[in-house]
Amino acid sequence: LGAMAPSIARSLAWTAAAAMVGSAAWVLQRAWKSQRRTKKVRIAGLFVYPVKSCRGHSLSRAQLTKWGLQHDRRYMIVNEKYEFVTQRELPRMVLIHPDLPTESGITLRTVALPSEELRGVAPTLFVPKLPESPGVSVTVKVWDDFVPAVDQGEEVSSWLCSFLEHKGLRLVRISDSAHRTTDPNFGTPGETGFADGFPILVTSQASVEEVDEYVQSMGGPVIRTERFRPNLHIEGCKAFEEDEIDSLEFGEGSTLKLTLIKPCARCPIPGVDPQTGIRNPSTGGALMSSLRNFRTGVGLKGNARLHQKHFSKSGNASEVFFGQNAQIQLEPGQEAFLTVGDVGTVL
Repeated sequence: LGAMAPSIARSLAWTAAAAMVGSAAWVLQRAWKSQRRTKKVRIAGLFVYPVKSCRGHSLSRAQLTKWGLQHDRRYMIVNEKYEFVTQRELPRMVLIHPDLPTESGITLRTVALPSEELRGVAPTLFVPKLPESPGVSVTVKVWDDFVPAVDQGEEVSSWLCSFLEHKGLRLVRISDSAHRTTDPNFGTPGETGFADGFPILVTSQASVEEVDEYVQSMGGPVIRTERFRPNLHIEGCKAFEEDEIDSLEFGEGSTLKLTLIKPCARCPIPGVDPQTGIRNPSTGGALMSSLRNFRTGVGLKGNARLHQKHFSKSGNASEVFFGQNAQIQLEPGQEAFLTVGDVGTVL
């Protein structure tokens, strides 16, 4: 045993030295990664969708409200049970391009289509804004939430039923008195309008470009930002780095903060061709199958930091994720605007 002691001592010394070197290397690697982490991003696009699941507008500047960007998803199409419907069931909804709403109402327009594709309706319909009253005030269902709204009348109902070839459709406007709270399991509870669950959806240009390259390599179509229907589109970060962004601050003195609180699970809507309203393997199937190859919960959980727990849930194993849902932090009475080109600080 005595003869072995020097050998053991040398072994322990080497082990300790290796551990110190390994620890130092880990610290250096973490510091290097921290230095490489994006510090600033730029707003590349701002988008609103006045009627949920219909075509949207690209804006140069947008005001923020407690429900998200002004004019975003304030109207919604519902079925005869006053339950929301989207491109999931009616992909032709993307061919309806509403104007931004005004105090007097909203104008619905179809995109340029051959006359036979109009299904017998006029390509433009102005819908007067009906005030809240016992005859038109209704309660509508968005996922598991029941929200007060205002039915916008028979003329637009007939127009939608004909153009979308579906019976029982109605157009509703969210009530000014609505208080639809966001999921308290994700961040500080806030409010949203007719969005699926949160007031802002954030995507990045680098992520869209990487998906586009992958999808085209698989024989799929060109993929652009509009497929993912974001509100805030940023550039300057690496592909999918938005997964690990805790929050973004904009303005001098950090006057506006957006907290990225939940990865966005994607339904089949990105697979709808926004130019034709058609969803099939050639127009969108390649996109969704490509995303399933590298953007499912089971594949993301291993390297995730902020959202590992969420990705690891059994129900999220096969879900496809792209983009981040965000919450707005506004002071009472605060007026806040975002402008394309604004630079945000990554926290």
